[in-house]
Amino acid sequence: MYAIDTNVLMNAVIAAVLGTALLLLGATLFAAWWGKRGRVMSYLFMFTALFGVFALAVLTLGFRGQKSDNRPWHIFLDMKYQGKYTSQGQSRYFADGRSNRLPPADTVPFDGTDYAADAGHHDAPNPNFLKADKRYYFGIANADAKETREGVEFPAKPKWEGGKLTGEGYWVNHVPPLAVEKAGGWEALLKRGQVQFNRNCAVCHGQSGRGGGGEVAYGIVGAYGLSVAPANTLTPEIQAQPDGQLFNVVTNGVRQMPGYGHQIKDVLDRWAIVAYLRELQFAYGNPLVDKK
Repeated sequence: MYAIDTNVLMNAVIAAVLGTALLLLGATLFAAWWGKRGRVMSYLFMFTALFGVFALAVLTLGFRGQKSDNRPWHIFLDMKYQGKYTSQGQSRYFADGRSNRLPPADTVPFDGTDYAADAGHHDAPNPNFLKADKRYYFGIANADAKETREGVEFPAKPKWEGGKLTGEGYWVNHVPPLAVEKAGGWEALLKRGQVQFNRNCAVCHGQSGRGGGGEVAYGIVGAYGLSVAPANTLTPEIQAQPDGQLFNVVTNGVRQMPGYGHQIKDVLDRWAIVAYLRELQFAYGNPLVDKK
């Protein structure tokens, strides 16, 4: 469905209707010249008039996809014009002519949301200081932990010794204790994660988290081929990723998967999804480990 250009499709339909109108006009003129009378002429006149009105509207408004510098026609205003400043609008009140203003210097953003206003941004104090705990808000354990592979810099992986985790790399290995504390314990965190997973993730990955496409799809998106086959989140490769990396994927996305940070605004909900995903993975087992 995404391979079809809607403008091309609709213009083809419009062209077919216009062609039909032209044929009707020719048939009507020919029938009138031939001397036809009665019901046939009545129908020809009616259909020619209907298609003629459509053709006149197309000639006036143009085909789909055409661009114009003229002001668009607004038949129904729907509160489009209001006495307010819109984003990046002009204002004669301020010297720089911009309506978007920076929050006053040294003020505290209520929810710690990142912002970059049209008029610039503050260098100090840090507008993001309410997210100073990088382990909780970003899943980052050590921002300087990087490793280079084939000339490309990547976040460092966790440290393993004897098949056991002995240290962290770039991402935190486990869900931060602060998330468990805020949720009111592991049981509450997992229940919260189940709700958020089924609400935001199951449509692609399925309630089991197995993803897939076609006849083996576990989610609606893969079953109907609405996108590339969603990933199976239970594979050993994804099980081996640290919790902070999974949190980052939920927040910012990876490859074809979009980020859900704008939709799942509460950081705790994103950590809850990671915790619940670990529960699904534990229930599924690790095929590579199980075979040993």
